[in-house]
Amino acid sequence: MSIIAIYIIKLLLLPPTSLAMLALAGLLLGKRTRGKNMAIVCLTLLWLLSLPIVVKHWAMLWERVPPLSADAAQQFKPQALVVIGGGIEYSALEYPEQVTLHVRTLLRVRYAAKLAWELGLPILVSGGGTLDPEDFSEAELMAQTLDSEFKTPVAWQERYSSNTAENARFSRKVLKEFGINKIVLVTQAYHMPRAALEFRKAGFEVLPAPTAFIGHAGESRWLDWLPSPTAWSNSFLLAHEMVGMWWYRIRY
Repeated sequence: MSIIAIYIIKLLLLPPTSLAMLALAGLLLGKRTRGKNMAIVCLTLLWLLSLPIVVKHWAMLWERVPPLSADAAQQFKPQALVVIGGGIEYSALEYPEQVTLHVRTLLRVRYAAKLAWELGLPILVSGGGTLDPEDFSEAELMAQTLDSEFKTPVAWQERYSSNTAENARFSRKVLKEFGINKIVLVTQAYHMPRAALEFRKAGFEVLPAPTAFIGHAGESRWLDWLPSPTAWSNSFLLAHEMVGMWWYRIRY
């Protein structure tokens, strides 16, 4: 199945789009009690998922892996750092070929560069994920960005994976030849539970290094109680990971 088809299916099945469609279906049922109740429930959930305070606490429950500490890295003694791609932006008019890294990937790459310098580790970038398999890969863009913008060289590129499970398995094939088994894994905090599980299943010893936490401790601001499009976006990401974890248990 193509990347575009998978994306459309995800968009339709996950909130907020799925809730909006169900609410509309309920309204179209007119005077039927079931329809009205379905519309009310879906619209209420849509409103709740638009509140940063709700999504933040949901994320705090899901983002179970804490930030990487210097002591943990020293005790673990990793051999390499692996950063997973999070997408490509195809409407970047200011860049060559009008493509660049999606902000999700850029956040991961930035943190990977920081860790590579602090820990003195070689980097593997992992990601195919392009619309055209014959085109450049996500890993190539990540390597270019790390080298040109963060002055951080990349030792290996895994260019063929199209999902997290393949990120893990294909990265294992690359690093196994070099006797590398202990890795620091970089991805966003909401993605880390599924990513770390898949890389361990592939045979790695994994020290998670999550970044860009959606959930965070601290006092709530009054803005957290106001609807926000970002909250809807984050709720989609969290729902995607929860469904993805369930789906991977079946498929893999």
